Amino acid sequence: MKLILLASLLSSSIAFADCNVKSASQLANEHNVGPIVNLVKTKGMDTCTVEFDIAVDGVNHHLKEFEKGLENTESLCYYARERARRNLLMDLPGRFKTESVTTCREGEVVARQVRKGDTILEMEVGPSPIKQYFKYHNSRCRLFQEHLVVDRDLRSYNGVICQIENSDTNWLVVDKW
Repeated sequence: MKLILLASLLSSSIAFADCNVKSASQLANEHNVGPIVNLVKTKGMDTCTVEFDIAVDGVNHHLKEFEKGLENTESLCYYARERARRNLLMDLPGRFKTESVTTCREGEVVARQVRKGDTILEMEVGPSPIKQYFKYHNSRCRLFQEHLVVDRDLRSYNGVICQIENSDTNWLVVDKW
């Protein structure tokens, strides 16, 4: 009887423990990309093949890409050139940063869209084109950009987050517009 009572008390306390794991990851590919040189366009009927050289981080790469479509051949050449460049940059290695925090609270719901006043991990929001940190009221801050789909329309939001004092992982959403 005592064993059943102890087991039921233990299971009820475990059932009420709710843990949320917050994690954010970012693949940061920052490369020094040079201009396209030695560009050769081979145009055909509704086709274009491009070959060119491009330097990334001081290493030369020779690329070749083909595009077919109903647009004018100059547009097809542009698309082929951009696809070759994008595929090269996607295949190059980068830095992978990740953060995670586990918190156990009863009944807390994690919001998807960040709002002013939320406490978040730094990488829960995307970087801004302005990548520099700055000081605001003795806190380390940075701008962020968030992209959300609202009614099938892609919207971009900007904002400011600041690192919470005495915390390495928590940041406060100070403003969002």
